[in-house]
Amino acid sequence: MVLSLLSIMLVLTVPRFHNTLFLDETKTASRWLIGKVRALKEAAIRDQKQHTLHIDLDTERFWETDESMSTEALESAALNADPLPDGLKIADIEYPIRGKINSGQTDITFYKNGYSDKALIHLQDDEEYVSFLIEPFLSEITRYETYASFEN
Repeated sequence: MVLSLLSIMLVLTVPRFHNTLFLDETKTASRWLIGKVRALKEAAIRDQKQHTLHIDLDTERFWETDESMSTEALESAALNADPLPDGLKIADIEYPIRGKINSGQTDITFYKNGYSDKALIHLQDDEEYVSFLIEPFLSEITRYETYASFEN
């Protein structure tokens, strides 16, 4: 009887547990992006160097550089860029003044004084969008479970 009850509980809970922890690429990308932005803001202040998060919207890759890197190191960083998990797509990057950028390469800069460029990064997973707001003077990045915009 006990084994039957445990079996039923496992049948009902394991698929849900597996989907939430192991297959949700959006959560994995969210954790990576939030951690990357925090690390770059802290590194800019700590090293007293301007750091940049480069985003290639065509290849959907991210990489980081700082102002003291040589030309060879900059090229190497671009070649070793981190891809997004499968199934996710960068819809666009939105800036308050420059507007939306949906192709090519764009950069988000983190300055040694502790501030950064203000930007919204929109990720798309099938038909669902997730938006990440990078605020200039805050170390936290805000996640929205929808397509957010500066116009809203």
